[in-house]
Amino acid sequence: MWQLNVSEVYIYGDKYKIKTEGDEEYIKDIASFVELRMKEIEKNLHVLTTSKIAVMAAFNIAAEYFMLKEEISESKKAIERLERKLDELEVNIG
Repeated sequence: MWQLNVSEVYIYGDKYKIKTEGDEEYIKDIASFVELRMKEIEKNLHVLTTSKIAVMAAFNIAAEYFMLKEEISESKKAIERLERKLDELEVNIG
């Protein structure tokens, strides 16, 4: 059975207890990443409310996630094309 760990992190001045199977250092790295994004948004957009900053950070992180997901998908397709070409070459040589 999986053991849940409780990690205590601070994001944007608020304390959160995160229950996870993950490593505490990994969870703290994620919290630091989120806080950094929130501070960047506050600095660049001069948004005043924490909730708006959090939503914009979530939106930016999600946009980056979807972009990377698409890049991975395109990379997998390119690998598959190259593998097919390699297979064709092996058949032609063999």
